[in-house]
Amino acid sequence: MILIVLTVYSCGDKFFDQQTGVYIEPKDHYQTMNDLGTSTNGVLTSLKETFPNLIMVDGLRSDMMDVTNNADLNLKAIYNQEFDKTNPYLDVSGLYKVIINANEVLANIGRVPESVPDFDEELQHQYAGFLVCIRSWAYFQLVRLNGEAAYIPDNLSELPDNLTQLYIPKDAMVDTLINQLLPYIHTDENIVEYSFSNFPICKAVLGELYLEKNDYDNAITYLKMAMESFQNGTYTYKVTEEYFKELWKNIFIGGTSSSTENIGVLVYNATENQVNPLAVWTHPSNQFVVKPSSVIYDKYMSQVQKNKFVGDIYRGIGVAIDTLENSSSTYIKKYLLEESSNGYGEDIPFMRCGDIHLLLAEALNRSGQSDLALILLNQGVVSEKRRPRFFMSWSKNLGIRGRAYLESVTIPSSVTDPNQIIEMVEDYITDERSMELAFEGYRMFDLMRIAKRRGDPGYLANRVAAKYPAEMQEKVKNYWMNEDHWYLPIDR
Repeated sequence: MILIVLTVYSCGDKFFDQQTGVYIEPKDHYQTMNDLGTSTNGVLTSLKETFPNLIMVDGLRSDMMDVTNNADLNLKAIYNQEFDKTNPYLDVSGLYKVIINANEVLANIGRVPESVPDFDEELQHQYAGFLVCIRSWAYFQLVRLNGEAAYIPDNLSELPDNLTQLYIPKDAMVDTLINQLLPYIHTDENIVEYSFSNFPICKAVLGELYLEKNDYDNAITYLKMAMESFQNGTYTYKVTEEYFKELWKNIFIGGTSSSTENIGVLVYNATENQVNPLAVWTHPSNQFVVKPSSVIYDKYMSQVQKNKFVGDIYRGIGVAIDTLENSSSTYIKKYLLEESSNGYGEDIPFMRCGDIHLLLAEALNRSGQSDLALILLNQGVVSEKRRPRFFMSWSKNLGIRGRAYLESVTIPSSVTDPNQIIEMVEDYITDERSMELAFEGYRMFDLMRIAKRRGDPGYLANRVAAKYPAEMQEKVKNYWMNEDHWYLPIDR
């Protein structure tokens, strides 16, 4: 398997380094639930190096980040929209490692019942679902980054004659992933549904895949099911007062894997001397190679709180970003809110409720339910005198802007055309995602999805160009008007 990926994909030098030491045969390893848990957790390990790089790439390609004078040539090249296949920040091999690791555990999970009789068929099925889910998530990242991905069949044991046949374009890959995930979606309320710590929820991944296809009804079904998973009540995964106002910052402080906001999490263990790279790259006490763009700063500053004060102060100014002392320069604070930690033990969420919540609002809006989308975007179900149908367990839901103590965004009474309303609400949601999820790696995917849906590359091009100096904006805009440039290069 590793040889296949080495052949078909250009990866970093360290990807296939030989490691000396004792090798444990699968038949000797999968003897206990602890063995299986160790291997399953190990599937995510390669993301600790890869995912921070991809967050940097997203921020610099989109309208979220600028480089500082401390940035190296590789970061400056991305900011200047120059994408060389040898740039280490563009190396996506860690995502292929996730796929290979997941395949390895899936191939051996059937050994566990031989030694653990309690590992019954239903539990084995759910464990396999966790692995198929993270594998699907990794493939989804790849096709959104590269426009295609090398598909590694579970049973592939030797190199095929034509390696290029391994590559599948994005649309076909999305369909493939949906078909692979559907058998693992848990809907029987009479069976206990398990979760696996730090892994994404299958229903959320499936819902996002449907949203990518503009299949809004199925997207709504599974995104909503994701936030109601594991027979949870009115709090878990519902965007409630647990992270209201000044508590919002706790989403990013300490061990985020224990929260009811963060679902998929990369854990950096302080006791094992693991530091979050983003805390090093973004903070002025460290390398400080990137900083917030004026675009995201202005968005935070223009928000209006419920008490009429101006500024998004509970998740934006002073939280996601801040200003250097005795200076007007800003920096990204989100990944080092506790400076005493210096980044050790500060985790990185890669799926959280704010993300799924807003994707659900986006799908609802596109399905013609703009009123309900605005409820989730603004003050939540808790604000409604009459609870929306099918949202009965959402009585504590504050909405994304409500949780941040911000006023609602509304449709002007002069706007009555249904299509215009849908696009206006979609713009509200996309802007909200840029603030709620700033510097978390979502922005470019959001702009690509909306621009593709509308058949308007200018939607993306104009927004990205807005962060640049006036003399660069036209060149940047022209670059992004070409849809081929939306995807990172692949070296075959």
